[in-house]
Amino acid sequence: MLLYESEVPIMKKTLIAYFTRTGITKKLAEYTAKQTGADLFAIEPVKEYSSSYLICVGQAKLENLQNARPAIKAKPQNLQDYDTIVVMFPIWWFTCPNIILTFLEENDLSGKTVIPVCTYGSSGKGSSEKAMTAVCKDATFKPCIEATGLKDKAVAAIAAVIEEA
Repeated sequence: MLLYESEVPIMKKTLIAYFTRTGITKKLAEYTAKQTGADLFAIEPVKEYSSSYLICVGQAKLENLQNARPAIKAKPQNLQDYDTIVVMFPIWWFTCPNIILTFLEENDLSGKTVIPVCTYGSSGKGSSEKAMTAVCKDATFKPCIEATGLKDKAVAAIAAVIEEA
């Protein structure tokens, strides 16, 4: 409730940055953006991952072992205008894909609220929070939201954390 006519509510601007290989995380990101009014940014690798599940699993394992940072095609425009960054990704080898670490390291998220959201089939969020906070120390991280199963339930949980941020 505004006490004076001159008071203007502060609207926080949100960006959903997502990485997907199969399209599941992209669908969740698009639906969440539609429901929350957030902007979207696709985190895309310069060198595409294999469409073969088994080959991609091997690539992901090698990246983990080498602590690799896969190159990203582009950076989000006007990142400084956003207060909250939702980072969506699938779980690979019990953590976030290394390309997410590239995104966090290459973009200045100082003073921003970061909301990790992971999708997975069976493994859980694993060490994704630890990996993300280790490379992005100047942002405020919310607990990782595990978005599995019902899309509407996941979006409602994400929207609630965005609103609270």
